[in-house]
Amino acid sequence: MKLTIAVLYLFFFTIFFLILSAIWHWRMAGAYFVSHDRGYIADFLPPFVRGDGDFYMKPAATVYAIWAVFMVVILLLPAVGSWLVLRLHQAALKKSWM
Repeated sequence: MKLTIAVLYLFFFTIFFLILSAIWHWRMAGAYFVSHDRGYIADFLPPFVRGDGDFYMKPAATVYAIWAVFMVVILLLPAVGSWLVLRLHQAALKKSWM
């Protein structure tokens, strides 16, 4: 059962990480900070300003606070999704055996 939970969590984590990192790139890059040599997933990994010509358009604390919210969502959504899938699966098994 623990292996099933871990596999489900990693599966959901990968999906939510890719989706939310694309949303981060779409909403934050260019509006809150400018980084020239980064991509969709690399934009999500701090530090957000690395080299020459890169700069924050909003305060760095604001960017990191928003990033922290994204990280909480990325860590909690897979856990909730895994719990729901296992709960629904257990309910279906109990119903089929009764």
